[in-house]
Amino acid sequence: MCAIPFLRTRGLFWVLTFATLSAFAPLRAQSPALLQFDLGDGQKIQLVRIEAGSFQQGSPANEAGRGADEAPRHVTLTRPFLLGKYPVTRGQFARFIAETHYRTEAESGPSGGFGWDGSRLTQRKEFTWRNPGFSQNDDHPVTLVTYRDAGAFLQWLSRKTGRTFGLPSEAQWEFAARAGATTLPSANDVAWQKGNSANSTHSVGQKPLNAWGLGDMLGNVWEWCEDWYGPYPNDNATDPVQRDSTLSDKPRRVLRGGSWMREAKFCRPAARYRNEAASRNADNGFRIMSFDVSPVLAAPVSTTRTAPVNLRADSLVTSRPVTSPDADPITYATHRSSSPFSFAWLILVPFLGIAFFILRAIVRAISGNLGGSGSATNFRYMPGQPLRVRLVDDGFWVVGDGLSVGTPITCRYEMDGQSQQTDVRYEGGTQGHFVFTGGRPANVSVSVNSGASPFRPMTTGMNTPTTRTIADDDPPYHGNPPAY
Repeated sequence: MCAIPFLRTRGLFWVLTFATLSAFAPLRAQSPALLQFDLGDGQKIQLVRIEAGSFQQGSPANEAGRGADEAPRHVTLTRPFLLGKYPVTRGQFARFIAETHYRTEAESGPSGGFGWDGSRLTQRKEFTWRNPGFSQNDDHPVTLVTYRDAGAFLQWLSRKTGRTFGLPSEAQWEFAARAGATTLPSANDVAWQKGNSANSTHSVGQKPLNAWGLGDMLGNVWEWCEDWYGPYPNDNATDPVQRDSTLSDKPRRVLRGGSWMREAKFCRPAARYRNEAASRNADNGFRIMSFDVSPVLAAPVSTTRTAPVNLRADSLVTSRPVTSPDADPITYATHRSSSPFSFAWLILVPFLGIAFFILRAIVRAISGNLGGSGSATNFRYMPGQPLRVRLVDDGFWVVGDGLSVGTPITCRYEMDGQSQQTDVRYEGGTQGHFVFTGGRPANVSVSVNSGASPFRPMTTGMNTPTTRTIADDDPPYHGNPPAY
């Protein structure tokens, strides 16, 4: 008799436990899945997994602040993806600069970028990502970066982590910004915009995260997207990305999210903005995206760390990130070869290394003779053109004898076995014009180009086009053109 109440009580306990777990199961499923990469020097970058799904892109006719280019359509995204928890910060961008010595288009161009002069955006030589015209710390979103600057950062991050990163499509960005919501949040509550920003960016993460764990999707800085700007097609769409650059008054890239200097109506998930890819404004930033949603096996090693780090040979071969001392510990099995030839290979390694350096010296000497300069062995003349090329680890310098600033140049090279081409305008200077490729290129050739389009594919696996650098003879770009 006594056992029955006990069994009933225990049964009730399990029923209640099961019901409670069932009730919280949806919450667990919707909680953000965070991945994190160590960039070194205390800088880490976090990503949130966004599951595939469908949503209504654009805005209804009665939405306050609606733009004429927000015609609604049904969009389906068939692949999950990772999206940066926050826009790329100044500290994260500084790590990229420290490791690559990359110069942004505002830094390399003769006129600088558009920074805040106290009342509006003004172009000055001193305005770059380092100085947007207001105070920033490492947690502020980086600004004054062009579409090409963002692409260079993404190349570096891809090499550093062993994953492929790009910019989100316009549809991916809006899907993530909505986070399943059908009502508009209060811009004053969730976004740094003209009404509450005090004319500057703010540290990321001060405003509430959205339902999917993403921060600063609205306000703070406009974020570059992969798409060219154009009207939405009338039909429903699956995984849309606008590849046609001719649908606007001039080729412009999409930006999303609103910014610290724009009105609250732009801080809506459906609000669209656009600008030339070479624009370098103090309210333009970007956020990273990747389709590689596999778990992080280890954190990458900081290149500035002084403590010794043991790198596994297979990690060097596959370019997979290797664990660092402050990352979560990961155990790897150690395999020792019992082959009698192992010791012989150790003896041969120094001789192979010496042979390699001798061979490289011979190749450089030959290249120097072709280039007509014994002291600059990486130079070589291109037939029929007054140009020569000097290769470095992350790109190449183009030097033109007597070539005027602003002259169009076509550059062809190979990266990772794939042919690339980019068109630039020669900037001159004591060292010539630097072309960033994200790694040491091969088979570089350059030639004067009188009529090439400035929009040519540059990067591998990202569909990131390069854009020309604004030169002195270009028409000046003034802040917010009528096409906005």
